[in-house]
Amino acid sequence: MSTQPRADGPVPSGLFWADRSHLLLTVAPTALAGIATALMGWAQLDGGLAALLRYLAIAAGAVATVLLIIKAVRDRKNAKTVDEARYDTMKELRNKLGPALDLMAELAGVDPAYSSSEVLNQSLKTIATHCCSAMGAMMPASTDVRAIVYAVKEPNELYPMARFGRNDVPRTFSFDEPDGAEILAYLSGNSPEGELYTDTSGEAPLHYEGDRARYRTFIRAPIWSSGAVFGMVAVDAPKAGSLSKGDVFLAELIAAELAPAFAIAAAAGRSEKSA
Repeated sequence: MSTQPRADGPVPSGLFWADRSHLLLTVAPTALAGIATALMGWAQLDGGLAALLRYLAIAAGAVATVLLIIKAVRDRKNAKTVDEARYDTMKELRNKLGPALDLMAELAGVDPAYSSSEVLNQSLKTIATHCCSAMGAMMPASTDVRAIVYAVKEPNELYPMARFGRNDVPRTFSFDEPDGAEILAYLSGNSPEGELYTDTSGEAPLHYEGDRARYRTFIRAPIWSSGAVFGMVAVDAPKAGSLSKGDVFLAELIAAELAPAFAIAAAAGRSEKSA
């Protein structure tokens, strides 16, 4: 008489740890991105530990990015239906983000009180360009995406600081106009959550006036820290439905990575004005 394994028997240890590690790689990047934002906020309040807190913020963001890449690669290996090109894209994302993370690490040791805001803003633009390139590398080439990092410009504008991908020049928004006011209200919501509009012909933000012939789907995610709005990450594509919730997560992560760098540059600007 043969014996059959009990369906309710002990779970093999390999499967147990596989489930736990999958959960860790899913939750940890978001948690670390939140920690990075909080640390940068504390750095602005505690002058004695500011440099250390900024360094820890950049480190937390870097670890979050590495975990995201590890999870993407692991998911690819475990999914039989995933195209081999996706794995190559993950490697390209890692390589594209490397320069941005290096520059962020350098900014972590900068004292805004003794740094030129012009130099820091140029570094910030370079970081934003690398991040746009990384987002473009992550998306399938068939979607013809465009990635943009917008920055707030006093007194009332949101302008495209950096972009990568489709060669459509993004517009500058005025917060005095209805569509710009809607964007400002979204960015001021004190939430890091991004938004995905799958098809702008059927759904779009209030007062949306985008060129629907050039892009039919887009993502937006706020760049903010400690209640201060610095800008927005946006990704758009001509084909409706070609962007997914996974792409929203990437945009949120990039926005969280950029927030500390924006905060350092903003602190330098305040120091120059008060001098």
